[in-house]
Amino acid sequence: MNILAIDTATKIEIAAASSENVFSDQTKAVNVSHSIMLFNNIDLALKEAKIELNDINVIGVGIGPGSFTGIRIAVATARMFSQVFDLPLVGIKTHLMYAASVNEKANAGENILIAFDAKKSRVFGALYKKGEDDLKPVAIIEPGDYTIEYLVNSIIPEKKTILIGDGCGKYYTEIKSQVKEHELLPYFMPSGKTICRLIKKVYLENPDNYSDLNNVLPFYARRTDAEIMKGKI
Repeated sequence: MNILAIDTATKIEIAAASSENVFSDQTKAVNVSHSIMLFNNIDLALKEAKIELNDINVIGVGIGPGSFTGIRIAVATARMFSQVFDLPLVGIKTHLMYAASVNEKANAGENILIAFDAKKSRVFGALYKKGEDDLKPVAIIEPGDYTIEYLVNSIIPEKKTILIGDGCGKYYTEIKSQVKEHELLPYFMPSGKTICRLIKKVYLENPDNYSDLNNVLPFYARRTDAEIMKGKI
């Protein structure tokens, strides 16, 4: 099965492709708009995997939460490919993509805290723990818009906590004061290979769920400032 995976909800751009046992991972941090780099990185991933867009069987896309603009870029691109090539489209929360990349190496029961800075003293965060499945961690708190305190207070204290994302770096002082055993991974890069495997697993669990691209929508987890102001008028 040939898989294409993309996500642009954070400062890291995920672009990966798999063809049977051949994987290509062009995931990297970018310092410009994802709209500039994404198509080039997709092209590189496909060429390295020795496949073309019309060879893809399933597309997987990170739907957020994270940067509003970033989310829209990836989701719009994935929906376009799905429509043009009539392909199944799997939408996955961005945080699960990151957590799956950690989950393979974590020990049983360990916490995985994913947090991206959302400004206004909040984070786009999620909390997982390593369960029996080496690929899919167990969600303790699903991805959303939270304070770091809310997430930290739900951590299982008896187990080590792995910290991922710039939100963990920004609020590290608050985290370490409450979480005794932890490991901050400041330069963590999600695994495109793992994400392709995750997309394949999710798709094969119920293929009929992914035939309609209209079911895949951005997950912002927060209203935009414009929406908030509009509601006040």
